[in-house]
Amino acid sequence: MFFMNKLKVQRVIIFKHGVSYFILTGKIKGNGTFELEFKIDEMNDVLKSLFVLDTSEKGFVSSISYDAALETSQLLKSIIIEVPDKDSLTSLLTQIKGARVKLILGNDVKEVKGTIMGIEFNEKLQNEMKLIEKLLVLLKDDDVIVKIPFTEISSFDILNDEIKNDLKFYLETIIAGKKKDSKNIIINCESGGDNNVEREIVASYIRESPIWKTSYRLIMSKQQDAREVALLSGWCMVENTTNQDWEDIDLTLVAGMPVSFVYDFYRPIFIDRPRVEPPKVLSAKPTDIEEGIANERFREYKMAEEMEEAAPPPAKARKAAFGGGAMRAMAPEPTAQMDDSALMDKVKSSTRATTKDLGELFEYNISNPVSIKRKKSALVPILTEEIKAKRILLYNKQEHVKNPNACLEITNNTNLKLERGPVTIVYDNNLAGEAIIPFMNKDDTRLLNYAIEQAVLIDTEQKTENKNIHKISFGGAYCYEYYYTNLTSIYKIKNKTDETKELYIDHPKKSGYDIIEKPIEPEETANYWRFKLTLKPKDAINFTIVEQRENYSSYYIWNWNKDDILKKVSFYIRKEFIDKKLETQLTDIADLIGRVNQLNQEKAKLETERNTLTSEQERLRENIAVLGSTTQEASLREKYVKKLTNQENRFEEIRTKIDELDKEIKQLNAQIEKKINDLKA
Repeated sequence: MFFMNKLKVQRVIIFKHGVSYFILTGKIKGNGTFELEFKIDEMNDVLKSLFVLDTSEKGFVSSISYDAALETSQLLKSIIIEVPDKDSLTSLLTQIKGARVKLILGNDVKEVKGTIMGIEFNEKLQNEMKLIEKLLVLLKDDDVIVKIPFTEISSFDILNDEIKNDLKFYLETIIAGKKKDSKNIIINCESGGDNNVEREIVASYIRESPIWKTSYRLIMSKQQDAREVALLSGWCMVENTTNQDWEDIDLTLVAGMPVSFVYDFYRPIFIDRPRVEPPKVLSAKPTDIEEGIANERFREYKMAEEMEEAAPPPAKARKAAFGGGAMRAMAPEPTAQMDDSALMDKVKSSTRATTKDLGELFEYNISNPVSIKRKKSALVPILTEEIKAKRILLYNKQEHVKNPNACLEITNNTNLKLERGPVTIVYDNNLAGEAIIPFMNKDDTRLLNYAIEQAVLIDTEQKTENKNIHKISFGGAYCYEYYYTNLTSIYKIKNKTDETKELYIDHPKKSGYDIIEKPIEPEETANYWRFKLTLKPKDAINFTIVEQRENYSSYYIWNWNKDDILKKVSFYIRKEFIDKKLETQLTDIADLIGRVNQLNQEKAKLETERNTLTSEQERLRENIAVLGSTTQEASLREKYVKKLTNQENRFEEIRTKIDELDKEIKQLNAQIEKKINDLKA
């Protein structure tokens, strides 16, 4: 006989990527089963990862069964029985007509066996009331047909095993369907013959779960401030979203990003197969048989052996870190009554955890047993360490224009990696503020901004100045004149407090600029120059930074005339930007450009004259066209024709001269281009 048992959660390993690894154990004697219940959405992860082991010498797990993923209506299609909510017995007997049954009748426990033929309804009067009596029509084993009233039947047994199993399956499916979002997994265990030996069954699987979250408390007293240390307490929030209580379990928290995915493993997958019709063979008929030919011998083509590729080494995952997490109020009164050493010992005594660096992962093993009721959450302490911490001010104009941030500069001098999480900062028994601790490897240093320091005022001024040209260069028919642009940033800082303050100024990096004047050497971050300075009490200072970038102006030499070039040459010689050779080259270019400009002016005059002649010729031709045949008109026509002839001659002279000028200009431009390309400075 099988008994349904429950496995107890022994260990839970919670990861940062949305799954948890569960290890459960249970005790059993003889043959039996264990039942696990999951949500439908969890079945994919559970089935792909479920591992069950009987740790005894002879016992074994014979099979693991689970509820199908089909809907209740689909599951019940495979059976003939359907039991309605009303008239259940009548409906059942009607559906199993032809089944053999064993009836127990009346109080005298009379037994009748036979085959169900059907049900009849008999109307009768009782106390002037019409009643309907139900009668079971039965073919007895001795072939006698009898009618048995339902009221006489105290019980009956279905002797057909198939129908009996269908009925049991129907009822089990109906009750399972009431839990629409849950499915059961049944682990069937066999004793192997040792029925009196208690065996331990171990099961493990992964399932989707909320990630564990970290938070910190950072407590600093005035004495710790002087020593530049603080007490860091880390907490973790763990949520039990399962349907089973966790009682005194071993809890492990793992940070990192192992590969994980959801695989559609639970629901049945059906593949469309091609449908092939059976051949329809007709009777044989006579055919013409072709004459045979000799078969040529062909060598079989064989594939060349494939080269065995060396398996690539597994990619090494990026290292990750752990963290702590959950909220717990830090009351100022108790801490005020304890010195730093006593507080450290007291808090650390409640934090019992061991850590392990797994390369790609980092885990926290909680030493104390953890109990969490189902659908509840818990806070678990995972870290208590004294770390390096220093109070500073950090000014960044892009965040706050007038005031710096109050920050703690912490260094992870512990043997642990710190996971990202919120931190509550308590200073001298008062809430100082809140911040976010980023991911921190060992020995990393980070700044945590937790408040605004309104008693330190900062104003900024900037001014830009373009310096004189300091060099020139030539290239691609361009002249480049280089000059410096200086950007002066002035931080006007006023410390209104009675304390000495350490101020960090994050000065933005600017593309192309180099710092040429600075009161102190800065540290460098990805986007800022960080200057660290000390502010005296009630003091006001100017902190000036000068940055410089080289700019240039470009000029297209072809756009210069002779005078422009000669002026530039004179300036460049005076500033010693060019030597005598370059001066000669530029002067020659100036002369050639001057000659080209002169020729272009001559050409322009000739083209103007030609355009004027063209207009006059059009007017003369119009006048000639309207003249008649009189003597006076004939004399005037002769005058116009003579003038047109002279203009045509002048047209020819202008065309010839323009062609000569174009040729000379082209030659000069070629010389200029060659000389410009030879310029080097």
